[in-house]
Amino acid sequence: MIDWEKENHQAKRQFRSYYCSACKQKKPCQLFDREYCCSCYYHQEREKAGEYSSYEKVLEDKQKEQEAKIKQLKLLREYSGCSQCESKQVDAFELYENNKLICHPCLMKKEGGASSPISFLEQQKWYKKHWKIELSEWLTNYGYLPVNADCAWKWLKNKEHLNNCACLKEKAQGIYELFASSLKEIEKKLKECVCEKSEKIRVNSDYYAWCEKCEKSIVVASKKRVIKNRNDPRFWGLEVKEKVLCGDCLANYQEQMPASKKYTFNKYVKRGYW
Repeated sequence: MIDWEKENHQAKRQFRSYYCSACKQKKPCQLFDREYCCSCYYHQEREKAGEYSSYEKVLEDKQKEQEAKIKQLKLLREYSGCSQCESKQVDAFELYENNKLICHPCLMKKEGGASSPISFLEQQKWYKKHWKIELSEWLTNYGYLPVNADCAWKWLKNKEHLNNCACLKEKAQGIYELFASSLKEIEKKLKECVCEKSEKIRVNSDYYAWCEKCEKSIVVASKKRVIKNRNDPRFWGLEVKEKVLCGDCLANYQEQMPASKKYTFNKYVKRGYW
């Protein structure tokens, strides 16, 4: 087989074995995303949209973000520098997530890694370059910042802009409408989905799965990443919420099995499958 045929053959095999990263049960048709099947992608987007379910909620969240950002910048401005290395660069993650001023160079030496460094001087330069405003002046005289670059440019043209600024409300309204319309478009397009669902229950490991009742380890069909029929409640004619069960847990449902499946179950027990 020539090289290009080998590559094509391998690519086809790879596609056949690739399943959704979330549910593991469907091959994505890539209508929305390469990594997730359409239904999982839709549920993820719906969860995101839930955070922006109303304009009032979005506005409240954006106001809190604005207040937190100003508080962090003021904290950064008052930072006199590290007592050991005298650096004024702090760890960005610790500042934004925990409101802590942790020296970035010292953290790098101690832990061998850190997030990006940040300093008040760098922030001043950024706002001056992109928003054309003096950061220190705004924090001192106004106690807050423009909503975005557009808001800052409006203020530069008209100093009265702050008296009736509606930029934050407009931003919140835009975000709310964006998520609402995006979800509606996904719902319409979802009708075109052709994702392929696996007939068997798929798992993450090449070798083991775990019983969903007692959490006992179960051997799976190696390299196919599917559970064996004997561990699938559907194979025994059971309608239960669990998708993977060990022999001991299946024995508790034996009375609910059809007569033919009871016979097969007892035969599996005698063969030592459990």
